[in-house]
Amino acid sequence: VWVHRATDVVTPPDPGSPARLRVMAWNIKYGAGRIPFWFDCWGDRVSMSESEVRDNMAAMNALIREMQPDVLLVEEIEVNSRRSAYVNMVTSILENTGLNYAAYFESWDARYIATEGLGRMNLGNAIFSRYPIRFAERIRQEDRTDLDAVTEAFYIRRVIGRAEIELRPGDVVVAYVVHTEAYDEDGTKQRQISQIYDEVMAEPLPYVLGGDFNELPPTAVRTD
Repeated sequence: VWVHRATDVVTPPDPGSPARLRVMAWNIKYGAGRIPFWFDCWGDRVSMSESEVRDNMAAMNALIREMQPDVLLVEEIEVNSRRSAYVNMVTSILENTGLNYAAYFESWDARYIATEGLGRMNLGNAIFSRYPIRFAERIRQEDRTDLDAVTEAFYIRRVIGRAEIELRPGDVVVAYVVHTEAYDEDGTKQRQISQIYDEVMAEPLPYVLGGDFNELPPTAVRTD
């Protein structure tokens, strides 16, 4: 995990008393938008040009500026991956949205992914904040047990990202960002969700939790 500060820090607004924060969660799909990748959007693409990534990031940054979140929880963000032209998306958001601090939690780091020629991969989750991040930690989630040995060696390591955000001296809130398993057949996702629940239930500070659970809400109605 690493924490980074924007080049030009913008003075954050007074959070009020009691503190009120606008929180936004977004799976940005490695800056791909609706580009039809081989495992998504029913396409055959495996990588993007730098101009495609930067154009998509510019559109996302514009929406973030419009929404003006105090805390932004991001999933599927990349910093050094071949498929996203090695664009540092954490820096892109940090330097173009008015958010001052970022904590990046790596979940997939491989020098080379042979599948479809994906190549170098560095993907994870991130927490952005207008207010200082005084501490951040990467909490490893349980891995799948239904993969062959080769796939398991190069597979995603799901994590919980936790960041302590200092709104003002002595006034701290915690943000959690999560992205649970999507394709398991061994119950890993449910165990990961249980772990997330246990983590936040043990949290002594006020907290907010967001992310991509790869799960329908309990009240959702399936239409397919």
